[in-house]
Amino acid sequence: MSYYAYTILECSNPELISSGSAFVNESYSKLLKIQNGKSHFITNKTTMDGEIFELSIKYPDETFTAEWYWDSEYYDSILYHFSCKNGKFTDLGIKPGYVFNCPENQILDKDHYSAFKDHVIKYLERLDLINEKDGDFIIDKLNNRKDQYGYESYITITYENAMYKWTAKKKWISWIEVTCEKKEPEIGSLSEMDTGIKNSTREDYDDIPF
Repeated sequence: MSYYAYTILECSNPELISSGSAFVNESYSKLLKIQNGKSHFITNKTTMDGEIFELSIKYPDETFTAEWYWDSEYYDSILYHFSCKNGKFTDLGIKPGYVFNCPENQILDKDHYSAFKDHVIKYLERLDLINEKDGDFIIDKLNNRKDQYGYESYITITYENAMYKWTAKKKWISWIEVTCEKKEPEIGSLSEMDTGIKNSTREDYDDIPF
């Protein structure tokens, strides 16, 4: 089974890593897309950091910044953020690479699913804190290991309106299991505006001439 490294690379001179550039043409990595000035690469070799190093030596006045992770680490995926200038690497921090797992038949509305993921990530970014100690970065996640009684805990977030109920259960560092339930309309919940029918009262009949 092949696993791949995914790198999002940015440069102070975007032309050096743009489509058709010498770097892209000679790289062992494959350029997937360019989005918001950042080049997205995928490779099955651990060569991208070496290629960035060589490029920074060739262009010592330019700064290259990257986010990098392995796609095989679904449950504990970590994004590594670093920069490189004139051959010198600097660690800029880490963060969880959240992986959403939802069966295709559960995604009842793609726009709502996208909004739901954004909603969940905003919560998790406030819970999964990043600490730095002696130059190393550590994700201070809430503990989900079994305690002395055999209990283990997970973070569960619910997102719902009158139509759908989305639920996210986060396990380990990055794995998020998603379910979606379509709600049945409650009896009597339809308003007069919904039906176009006015509810009659005793007073409505007082003026009837029979």
